[in-house]
Amino acid sequence: MREVPRRPAWIEVDLDAIAHNYRLVRGRIGPDRRVLAVVKANAYGHGAVPVARRLVTEGADMLGVATAEEGHELREAGIIAPVLVMGAAGAAQIPGMLAAGLTATAYSAASLDAILGAGDAGHPVPFHLKLDTGMGRLGLVAGELPEALARLSGRRGRASMTGIFTTLSSSDDPDDPFTASQLRLFASALQAVRDAGFSPGFVHVANSGGIIDHPPSWLDTVRPGIMLYGVHPSGRSSRMDLRPALTVKSRLVLVKEVPAGTPIGYGRAFVTRRPGRIGTIPIGYADGIPRLFAEEGHALVRGRAAPYAGRISMDHCMLDVTDLPQAAEGDEVVLLGRQCAAEITADLAAGWARTISYEILARLGSRLSRLPRSGAEPENSL
Repeated sequence: MREVPRRPAWIEVDLDAIAHNYRLVRGRIGPDRRVLAVVKANAYGHGAVPVARRLVTEGADMLGVATAEEGHELREAGIIAPVLVMGAAGAAQIPGMLAAGLTATAYSAASLDAILGAGDAGHPVPFHLKLDTGMGRLGLVAGELPEALARLSGRRGRASMTGIFTTLSSSDDPDDPFTASQLRLFASALQAVRDAGFSPGFVHVANSGGIIDHPPSWLDTVRPGIMLYGVHPSGRSSRMDLRPALTVKSRLVLVKEVPAGTPIGYGRAFVTRRPGRIGTIPIGYADGIPRLFAEEGHALVRGRAAPYAGRISMDHCMLDVTDLPQAAEGDEVVLLGRQCAAEITADLAAGWARTISYEILARLGSRLSRLPRSGAEPENSL
């Protein structure tokens, strides 16, 4: 089959940066703890399969995804490392997960029943038990734990608790005492689990915020997510030498001269105040570029800021390149990442969109090709 040239809008992913960030995690927690590397949401927009492969090569002990579908994607790509499906899965999905060697999460009485129902004495279903210690999302609360343990004790041959975990709600704030409160609740529940005769192998609480600022949360396994991709959990988090791994790029496909008073884009929300030059790039909100970028954001052209001009469309957006007289059709444009000495970070972009860096990365669409690179630059001829 003839290869179709790529659209001039794409994402470059620096796998060496991800490896660097993984090694920072490993160096911080020491050699005796394990790492459950989170690659959910298409590895936070970076491309789950190549990222997962690199993390496994670097030594990750387990991979974490949110859905069964994400786990099957890794298996279909030939990745055989242990994979935990951390989110909700329906009862009908459990047999397929078991067949694919995916580890399920029991996060409620009903989900525990589904796991027990899928196993038999010869083929117990591996699962991690999730506890709700204050997130209010998935997980058994303290009052539900005794009954759950009793049911498990009566049907030990059908399921195997290979891990136990919880989610910290406020670990991105080093000074918030709620994290310590959650750790106390988790420790009490973990003791009850062990007293009932269970020995979960993976005990994990520390997310990126926990790894960075809450050493008591490290336990025997840590669960890094956003920090693997070079982004701190929040502006409150202590600084580490994280390297951003993702760059969103496009090219100017049209540069036109316009007179003063020219309306640009839907709703004529932008009108030129002087004679100028408007550049169009073929990327828009269908690719995950927030419409709010148009209010105060900019892209990078030839290492300089080019403000958005007019509303961002589904498939295109315009830039004011009046102050960049050398800008020309075919020039590379960076919407997120570094170009020359200038950089648009996920945190900066999140400020423009009035959201958080996680959303900026995770919403990047599937229409954008992911070009992983390691050691050498990828081929960018488009």
